[in-house]
Amino acid sequence: MALDEDYRSFRDHLSTSEWADLLRIGGPFRFRPGATLLNEGEDGDHVFVLTAGLCRVVGARADHGQSLLALRAAGDTIGEQSGIDKRPRSASVHAVVECRGQRLRGPEFTAFIRRRRLDAQLTSYLSMKLRSNGSMISELSRSSARSKVAWLLHRLTATTGQDDFVPLPQRDLADLLGLARSSVAASLAEFRALGLLRTEQGGVHVLDPAALLDEIHRSR
Repeated sequence: MALDEDYRSFRDHLSTSEWADLLRIGGPFRFRPGATLLNEGEDGDHVFVLTAGLCRVVGARADHGQSLLALRAAGDTIGEQSGIDKRPRSASVHAVVECRGQRLRGPEFTAFIRRRRLDAQLTSYLSMKLRSNGSMISELSRSSARSKVAWLLHRLTATTGQDDFVPLPQRDLADLLGLARSSVAASLAEFRALGLLRTEQGGVHVLDPAALLDEIHRSR
């Protein structure tokens, strides 16, 4: 399963001076793990520029659960679409670990893009986000439960910077992947028996990320 090796954040699309200029706009924010940045369907035009942390982007399912749509880390922006088109939020966003950065009003963000003539870079970034989201959803739909769990744990540990600890209980992992909690528990038990991880209260500690990456392909 692909791990978005070619994905480039918004920061990657900007020069050092452009990124520094962006971070001088608006005001700082800090969200604790589990906090909600955006709610699907709500109005609002604030744009969040992540400088640290990891967020999960989720969409509502017909069964009242949530489906994982994307993961966003330092260098990404969140909410820029509503900041541009003034339409309701298309998804909810929650902090996986503590998140920090700058919060801008929509007009401040669009003014920055115009002033720095970054329309092409923003278009490229938005296109990359859409392609990444679509690829992730497609690949997850074709993968086994074991592979899905391995992918999510590897992806989370690769981006949190939290000493390979994933601060999500089994029920949250199951909900994000659209799996039964029993399926997630069974996969974690198999990985634990292989010495790849240790389950702890409130999360999972990944002991061997490289071996877990191998399991993604082996378990498909």
